[in-house]
Amino acid sequence: MKIFFKFLYSTLYPKRGTERNFMVSIIFIALFYINHTHSQNLNLQNFSISDGLPTTTINDIDQDEIGYLWVATDKGYSKFDGVNFTNYKQEEVNCLLIEKNKIYIGLKNGLLVLQNNKSTFFESKEILKIKSIHHKIILATVQGVCELKEDYIQPLEIHPQIDFSIINDIISYKNTVYIASIKGLWNLDKLYKPLKVEKLIEENTTFLLINNNQLTVATATKGLKIIDDHTIVKNVPSLENISSIKKRNDEIWIASQKNGIDVLEANTYIFKRKINKYNTAISSQINTVFKDNQNSIWIGSSNKGLYKYSSEVVVIKPKVFIEKIAVNYKLIDSLNVTKLALKSHENNISFSYKTINLKTPKNTEYRYQLNNDFTPWSHQNQVDFANLKAGNYQFIVQSKEGSLLSKKVTFSFFIETPMYQKAWFIILCIALLCLLLALFIELHIRKLNKKNQQKIDTLKVANHLLTLEQKALQLQMNPHFIFNVLNGIKALGNSGNSKELNKTISQFSILLRSVLNNSRLEEISLHDEIETLKNYLELEQKMNSKSFKYTIQTSLNNIDSEEILIPPMLLQPFIENCIKHAFQPNTSDAKIKLLIEVKNSFLHFTIEDNGIGYHQSKKEKVKSNHQSVALEVTKERIQHLSKYNSFSIEEIKEQNEIKGTKIGFKIPLKTDY
Repeated sequence: MKIFFKFLYSTLYPKRGTERNFMVSIIFIALFYINHTHSQNLNLQNFSISDGLPTTTINDIDQDEIGYLWVATDKGYSKFDGVNFTNYKQEEVNCLLIEKNKIYIGLKNGLLVLQNNKSTFFESKEILKIKSIHHKIILATVQGVCELKEDYIQPLEIHPQIDFSIINDIISYKNTVYIASIKGLWNLDKLYKPLKVEKLIEENTTFLLINNNQLTVATATKGLKIIDDHTIVKNVPSLENISSIKKRNDEIWIASQKNGIDVLEANTYIFKRKINKYNTAISSQINTVFKDNQNSIWIGSSNKGLYKYSSEVVVIKPKVFIEKIAVNYKLIDSLNVTKLALKSHENNISFSYKTINLKTPKNTEYRYQLNNDFTPWSHQNQVDFANLKAGNYQFIVQSKEGSLLSKKVTFSFFIETPMYQKAWFIILCIALLCLLLALFIELHIRKLNKKNQQKIDTLKVANHLLTLEQKALQLQMNPHFIFNVLNGIKALGNSGNSKELNKTISQFSILLRSVLNNSRLEEISLHDEIETLKNYLELEQKMNSKSFKYTIQTSLNNIDSEEILIPPMLLQPFIENCIKHAFQPNTSDAKIKLLIEVKNSFLHFTIEDNGIGYHQSKKEKVKSNHQSVALEVTKERIQHLSKYNSFSIEEIKEQNEIKGTKIGFKIPLKTDY
C-alpha cells in the first residue's frame, strides 16, 4: 500500500508539468482497476483445512441431485452442504461422476461406486476421467479405455496405440466418439469393435468440450483447436498446462495449473478477462472449475483449497429430499418404492431429509407431518417415530428459504397388523381353545375311566389273591395229613406212650393255631413261617410212611428273620409236594433242603430234594390221577406278588443222571422297619 501511495504522489506532483494530464488519466484507470478487483474479491470465498477440508489440493468437483457438492482431493473425497464438510478417507481421488443417484469415484487403483449408503469397489488401472456414454460408464485410464460391467471392469480393445496409452478424456458427439490421449486425438465410429479409427491431432490432447455444435480440444502446448466435421477449423492460442475447460453461460473458462483462469467469449473465443493471483485473492494453480445449480462457480486449486465465486444472484425454488429412512435403526436399501410394506415388529422408523442451498445454507427450515397436522418450522432435519401402531401412514416433509416454499415430498408406508390381532388368528385360537377343551374333557373322562378300571382290576386282583389265600388255607391242612396225625395220636394213646403223645398233641395244636392265626393276616414274619414249617415237617416225619430228613438254612445279610415280612402259607405247599411225590416208598436217604437268602433287595427261596425228579413225579401223578392244586395255587400267588418275581422248577443232574428237583423263586424284600 505504501508503494501505491508513493506512486500516487509522484503522479500528482510530477517533475515536468507537461506530463500532468497523462498521469491523472493513469491514476483514474488504476483506481477503477482496484475497485473492480475489490468488488470481485467481495464475491469470492475460500474454503481450506480450517473450514473442514482434509487438504488444500482439489482435483475435481461435482454436484448430486440433492445439491451436495462432492469434492475430490489428494486425501480422499468430501461432501459439502454449504456449512460442513463430511470427509471420507481414501487414497488420492482423480475424478468424479454423478449419474442416476450413483456416485462414481476414480482412484489410482480402481473405481469406487456409492449408492444408497453402500459402497462397491472395482479394481483397475488408475482412472483419470469417468464418462457416461450411451447409458454406459466408460473409464479413461492410464492404460486404455475400460467399461464398468455389473461386477467387474472390462478393458476395451480399440486400437493398439489407444489400448496401452494414457487416456485423458472421452466424449460422444454426432454419432461418433472422440478419445483424447497423450498420443493425440482419435475419432471412432463406435467404442465397441470400431470399424473406423482416425487420428485427427498428433500432439498430446488433454480435454474435450462441446461448444456451438463444434468440438473444442485442449492440447498440452498448442492451445485450443476447434473441430467441425472431423476437421480443424480454428486454432486458439491459450494457456499452457490446461487443467480443465468448462462452459459457463456464454463464456468458456480455461483453468491452468500455473496461470490461473482465462475467460473467453464462447462464440468467438475472444479473450475477455483473466482471473489469477494478480487481480483477485485466488491462487494461480487451478485444477478444476465447476458451476453449481445456482450458477455459483467453484474453483479447485492445487495449493489453496476450494474457492466459491458468485457473480450473479440466482433465486431458485428450494427442493427437499428424503435422504435416509431407517427401520428399526437399520437403513433401507432403496427409497424409490411407492409404498413400503413393513412387518408388525418393524414399527420404529426414522427419516432424514435435506434441502441444500450453497448460497444461504443456514436459512433453511423444515416441517413435517405423519397423518396429522404439520409441525412448526424448525432447522431440525431428522425425526424418529417409535412404537407405531399397525396401519397406513403417510409422511410428508416440506422446506422453506425465507418466503420460498418447496414442494411437499411424500413417503407412504404400511405396518402390518400383528398376527395375534388378525381375525383369522383370533378365530383359529378360539377353535383351538375349544378343541383343547374338548380334548381335555375327553382325556379327563378317559383318565377317570382308566382309574376306575384300575380300581376294578386292583379289586379283582385283590379278590383273586384273597381267593388264592383262602384256597391255600383250605389246602394247607390236607385231610389225609390230619387223618394220619389223628391216627398217630390214637396209636400213641393205645401204646401208653404218654410223653410222646403229649408232644405230638402239642405240636399239632401249635400247627393248627399258627395256620388259623396266619390265615387272618396279609403278612407274617419269616421267623413265624419257618417255625410253622418246622412243626409241619416234624409231624410229617412222625406220621408219614416215607422217612426223610430236612434242613432249613438262611442267609439274610444280618437282617433279623422276625423283621422280614412274607405272605403266609407260601412255602408249605412246595414242602408237602416234595414229601408226597419226590420220594419212592423204599427210599432210604430222602432229604429236603430249604435255603432262604437276601440278594439285591429280593428274598430268594430254594427248595431242593434228592427224589425221582420233576418229570418222573408228574408221570406218577398222572398214573394216580392226583392233581397238585396247592402247588398251582401257590405258584399263581407268587406271580401276583410282584412283576419282578421269577419262578423255576428244574431237575438236578449229575453225569446225565437225575439226582432230584430244585424249585426256586423270589419276591421283593419287605421289612417292618
